[in-house]
Amino acid sequence: MRAHADESLDLLARRLDTLTEASRALAEVVLSRRKALLWRFDEVRSVDDAGVRMRIHGDYHLGQVLRTEEDFVILDFEGEPARSIAERRAKQSAIADVAGMIRSYSYAAYAALFAFTVHAPNDYPLLEPWADTWQHWASDAFLKGYRAVAHAPLLPGDDGAWHALLSAFVLDKAFHELM
Repeated sequence: MRAHADESLDLLARRLDTLTEASRALAEVVLSRRKALLWRFDEVRSVDDAGVRMRIHGDYHLGQVLRTEEDFVILDFEGEPARSIAERRAKQSAIADVAGMIRSYSYAAYAALFAFTVHAPNDYPLLEPWADTWQHWASDAFLKGYRAVAHAPLLPGDDGAWHALLSAFVLDKAFHELM
């Protein structure tokens, strides 16, 4: 994950000149926090019990979930199409899929915000806190539900390890999106 993050940050730095002014300002903030971002991956090294490694969905997000009358159905277990078959078959932490869903709530919140403000751009600053609130609420509800039914040995038994791994996987997912 750290190597992937380094590669993503280097790419972002090389492409700064191609970004819009607003995007460039955000990219510069991200780049200025490089050391702190990379430290999150170093923190994972201190985790003693990360839970079991298993074959995971690999591309778990809201678009892979259907609501039926009284349940949910998860679709498309082929994994991330951009990854090799060997990468998709490799056993990983279930937290990688959890991170994919957490990032998906962010996409959903901001896709709705962008769609709504495309014709009313002045409303964006007023509505962004609501998109952020929804994203955090949905993520929190998902995490509470997930942890209520998934326990050790699938997941780490220690809260510190859970948070360190989740933080690293969510950040890794964000770096994957940057590429």
